[in-house]
Order: sequence, then structure tokens, then C-alpha cells
Amino acid sequence: MGRFGKVGAGNHPAGRRGGAGGFSVWTLLVIVVFVVGVALPTLRAIPSLVEYFSVKRAAGYAKQRAANKREVVEFFEKQAAIDRITAVKGEDLLIREDDNGTIQSVDFSYRTEVPVYGPLSLLITYSGTQH
Repeated sequence: MGRFGKVGAGNHPAGRRGGAGGFSVWTLLVIVVFVVGVALPTLRAIPSLVEYFSVKRAAGYAKQRAANKREVVEFFEKQAAIDRITAVKGEDLLIREDDNGTIQSVDFSYRTEVPVYGPLSLLITYSGTQH
């Protein structure tokens, strides 16, 4: 035996197998599947999510400012033009009034299709109520 002992023995640095070493093919495959399966659809859905919050904010704004159904539609349309909302129109809103004509709530519901990859897309249904 030489100065280093047997080649490949546990006491030689070249013969040790530890946790360090890099990515395996399976680790790389899991990362790719995660990115394609979770991160990509999430990133593609962000613009529709931003639009949903704009619709929700515009419906709340219209409910606070309006005195009747016609004004709710007008205020919503004005805010929709500012926020570039295309998914919902003022006439699509469900506006509920009490017996005195006071606006109780403004409801909306719509679907949007988010293309993910090729023929694959997500169909997302958004809905909300502003009391």
C-alpha cells in the first residue's frame, strides 16, 4: 500500500460519495415539469388576474358613487375605459336595489381563456360582489 491506502477506499477523497455532486436527470426532469406545469400557467394568468381586480375595483367605485342602476352602469363604463377592462361591460353587471331604489350590491361574473402552450389553455371563471 502506498501513502494513500487503497484506491477507492473510504479514506481517500476520490473514493468518497457524498451529497455534493450536482443535479441528476430526475431532478432536472422534476424542475422542468414544475416550470411547465405550474409556473408557466401562473405567469400566463397574471394579466387576467390583474383585470379581475380592476373589474372588482370598478364595480365598487360604481356602487359607491351611483344613486340608481343607470348611474352604476355609467360609472362602471367610465372606470372600465380608464382601466382598459374588456372582459365585462356595464350591462353585464347584476345590480340589486332595495325597495327604496338604493343600490344594495353589484355582482359580476365572467370567464376568460388563458392560452398556456399550443392547444392547451386555462378557462378561468371570475365572479364577485360589491356590497
